[in-house]
Amino acid sequence: MTAPTGIRFIGIFMGIPSDGKFTLKDLPGTGKRVDVLCRSLAACFDWAPETIQSDILEFVAVLSPDRMLIVKKPPDCAYKGETWWAEVVKSSLTGAPPDFVEDKVISLDQYLQEILNEDRLYLYVLEEVGIPLSSISVTTKDSQYSFMLGNHLGFDEPTHEIIQNLEIQPISLGQLSYLGSHCVASVISHFERMVK
Repeated sequence: MTAPTGIRFIGIFMGIPSDGKFTLKDLPGTGKRVDVLCRSLAACFDWAPETIQSDILEFVAVLSPDRMLIVKKPPDCAYKGETWWAEVVKSSLTGAPPDFVEDKVISLDQYLQEILNEDRLYLYVLEEVGIPLSSISVTTKDSQYSFMLGNHLGFDEPTHEIIQNLEIQPISLGQLSYLGSHCVASVISHFERMVK
């Protein structure tokens, strides 16, 4: 089985303080659930990948209608954890992003339109109802797989409208609602099993 050349997660985290004003000791409260984002980042780059190299992983955190953080190729961050990622997010939002984070001013709709123009891109939205994740197989070399996921509350109405307008294929891990970090780990695990 062919390995994908890229796996991208697009997390919708509207409401996280975009000025970075939250304390590391109270991520759920002062960070308006920035802990959900940090656990998802840890799952993507820290504890979930076993055989997939982190340089093919990307995490896009949509923080407001026109701002997102794009995380690519971080340094070895194994076992750094949620607080380390919270420091990365905080420094990125206060104007001092590390080299592996891009602070991008663009709307979600514009960003999705951009990536839909990429060759061999497959874009899915993780929902409870949809085709099973197990139905995805990598058959094309140089393929890029992107997965949208919501925060602990799911998707807001404007995001739902974008998903419907772009006719993004829903894909499911099952009938239950899972934490974002679990979704990320499950998708990575699915691709790792395919190439073993």
